[in-house]
Amino acid sequence: MNNSHNLPKLGPIIIGTSNIEKAKVFYTAVFGISIERDESPHYVSARGVDGTHIELEADSEYRFADWKQHNVGTYKNSEFQVDDIRSFLELVEKHGGRVVTNATIRPWGGFGAEIADPDGNMFLISQNNY
Repeated sequence: MNNSHNLPKLGPIIIGTSNIEKAKVFYTAVFGISIERDESPHYVSARGVDGTHIELEADSEYRFADWKQHNVGTYKNSEFQVDDIRSFLELVEKHGGRVVTNATIRPWGGFGAEIADPDGNMFLISQNNY
C-alpha cells in the first residue's frame, strides 16, 4: 500500500559540466535559463523558461564515486520541447553545442532531434507539430 505522503516528486535536472562558466553561457543563451544561485566554479541553480529546476554541477566527486564519469558527457534521457526545432538546432550550434541527430519526423507526429552541449551531454529535442 502506497503512502501518498511518500510518493516521489521530480527534483532538478542535474547537468554535469567540466566548465561551469562555459555551461552557464550555453544554457542561458540556448535554453533561456534564469540563474537563481551561483556558487561558481562548482554549482549553479537555475530555472528553465517553464520553471523547471536545472542544476549545473562540476567537480562533484564528493557526492558519489565516479560522479564525473557518470554525469559529464552522458545521455540525459530528458526531452525538451520547442516550437521551431530547426531554429533551435541552429542556436545550439551557434553557441558551441552540436546536433547529434538532425530533426526527423516521428511516426506519431512532430519532429525529434538529439543535441549535445559543449561537454557532450545529450538531450532529446522535440517539436510536436509540423
